[in-house]
Amino acid sequence: MVVSALLLVSGVASGPLGWGFGGDRAVGGCADPVELTVLLPVDGAAGLQEAIAEFNARPGAGDCRTANVTAYDATWGPVEQALRQGWRPDEERDEERDGEPLVPLRDVGPRPHLWITESRTYVDLASDALRESPVGNDVLGPSVPIGKTPLVLAVPGGILNKGFNGASQIAEASLPELLDELDAEYRVSVLRSDPSMSHTGLLFLRAMYGEGPASEGTVARLERKLANWGASLGIALASDDTGLLCGLSRAQDPSPNAAVLTTEAALARYNSGKPMGGECPVETKKRSDLLPVYGEAFGSLDYQAVRFDWSDGGDRWAQRRAEVADDLVAWLAGGGGSYPAGAGVRSVDYDGEPLADEVEFVKRFAFETEPISVREYGDLREDYGTTRAPADVLLSIDRSRTMHDDAAGAPTRFELATEGVATALEYLGPEDRAGLWTFPADGPDSHAELFGIGGDGGDATGLLQAAGVQIGVDLHDMIIDGIDALEAARPDERLSAMVVLTDGDDPDPSATTVAEVHERLADSKVVVYVIAVGDASCRSEFFNALKGEQPGVTCFDAEPEEITITFDNLFDRLWSGNG
Repeated sequence: MVVSALLLVSGVASGPLGWGFGGDRAVGGCADPVELTVLLPVDGAAGLQEAIAEFNARPGAGDCRTANVTAYDATWGPVEQALRQGWRPDEERDEERDGEPLVPLRDVGPRPHLWITESRTYVDLASDALRESPVGNDVLGPSVPIGKTPLVLAVPGGILNKGFNGASQIAEASLPELLDELDAEYRVSVLRSDPSMSHTGLLFLRAMYGEGPASEGTVARLERKLANWGASLGIALASDDTGLLCGLSRAQDPSPNAAVLTTEAALARYNSGKPMGGECPVETKKRSDLLPVYGEAFGSLDYQAVRFDWSDGGDRWAQRRAEVADDLVAWLAGGGGSYPAGAGVRSVDYDGEPLADEVEFVKRFAFETEPISVREYGDLREDYGTTRAPADVLLSIDRSRTMHDDAAGAPTRFELATEGVATALEYLGPEDRAGLWTFPADGPDSHAELFGIGGDGGDATGLLQAAGVQIGVDLHDMIIDGIDALEAARPDERLSAMVVLTDGDDPDPSATTVAEVHERLADSKVVVYVIAVGDASCRSEFFNALKGEQPGVTCFDAEPEEITITFDNLFDRLWSGNG
């Protein structure tokens, strides 16, 4: 199973809706604008959406709008699954495919006509996925480069002034040597995005492991150190750089005392104080003092644009849509708009122009944009699955009455959650441990323990089915109790996470406040993931208060039919067994 993000669709229309009526001509003598759907990567989506909105607003001949461009972003995992299915509408899906956990339109978005991706690696992976699909890979056109950005180690400016890396922004030392220097000499923690989900994180993994086979002891030491750094700051492992920098901005001052493994483009947006985009509306008025340290072995992203042709010769708009897509690609490559330099991305023929108003970047730093092969991509992911730090994960499932409401014979929320737990436990690695609770409980306890952390979870489904139904939730008390249990179970440094699934329909009768939960989290290395199902929403007052500004609390919305895939995605991310 591929690893995919949980917030599967987070895009916006980058222009007004079409104002034609389906014919060749609309009111006013203007031809109907071409409808073009663009798929973006999560990282960098904010800058791309701004550029697309700029393109979309341009008048054509006679002040007629030539195109309606709609852009949305999604992570690679669900995109790959959608491609393997041919990204077909529901009505075209074969009966034997009804059991597939992902529905492309619902879980990712509409079929894209144009795709902007972070690397040619993903173009090759997309071709492989489509080759196995019902539509074949002929629907994928050739890729066109539109920009590039080097990977950097962003460090607090004061650290450079104190002599880190010889006070130079160009590193000759290896990445492991730089990480050790930050730790030993300056006591600075380093954060990164999840290599199992983020291409940036995966490339840094290659830089950390080196070109030759690194010793298992060295790799394990670095992985545990990185895991401990994130836990010590209370920042959940982020699936992308946007989430990583968003968590950092919420956890610390805009000028943090932590270092970040990221890209020059992401750092440019963070340093400028602009909204990060996606699920992170953070906008700071104070500029960050993080400075990039560059290394030839770090790697880079090479943004590519590629067209899809799903028409099979039967779409009369195909030619005009292709022309508009080509115009947009030229625009994004620097053909008149502010992109790419305005978003912190270097153009293909970059020659030192300003990058998002940043004046302390090394604009003359030269780097190669060589994508990793599909084989190396798979090898790195497999290596990470065996070397990442082990995890303790405590699952706590809402067993309240409303979780058992039966909608016209459909599986209840609790039945779907039980299936999700069974899926999650399949990802348990040899060094990982799990515990399982339900809540609320009969009596004064906040929960019922089905098995403790590291206990026998062989019959998790039976244990859940036998658990009693209660009224109320005791959510705040239960989370605090869960943090206590995870901390008591850690004989050494491990990732510790609590996963809570609830519909939020029942009131919390306890006197424990959300402020007390936040206070307990502030003193802990445990991170909390809340999956809100049914009518519950992470945007509701209840869950929004629980999230607050806590980087250690992440909330995911999941419709009942999405519970299993949400569990699947989250635990593929948390546990190392099948990484």
